[in-house]
Amino acid sequence: MRKTIFFVALILVASISGYIYFKYYNRYDEGQREGILYSFSRKGDVFKTYEGVILQPGLRSARTGGLNTNEFHFSVTDESVADSLKNLIGMQIRVHYNQYRRSLPWRGENNNNDNKDKGQYIVDKIEAATKADNPYNTF
Repeated sequence: MRKTIFFVALILVASISGYIYFKYYNRYDEGQREGILYSFSRKGDVFKTYEGVILQPGLRSARTGGLNTNEFHFSVTDESVADSLKNLIGMQIRVHYNQYRRSLPWRGENNNNDNKDKGQYIVDKIEAATKADNPYNTF
């Protein structure tokens, strides 16, 4: 009887651990996004995280039936990447990101309602930065 309870408990713990790893820690997607860095800030009540928005060319349909600008909302966990992004607001940048299925509060905000695809996007590298070709820019 003790062996049965032990194996059931072991299977239960392994299943819960596998689910947590798969949903919260396993990288779902990785790629690059390019656009104009619109905003970048550090915010949060308990967990202070770096959050940013990149405006990408084009429009996308809104859930309410209208059109929205194509924005990419992301978080940054690396302090050195965050320091670099602070100086690039208003510039055309290309970043490398990792997408996770579910969000963790110490990794950043949950932007499921803001991005086209659900998930938590973490930027881990800046690949390029140039002055934006924007007539409203005052560089």
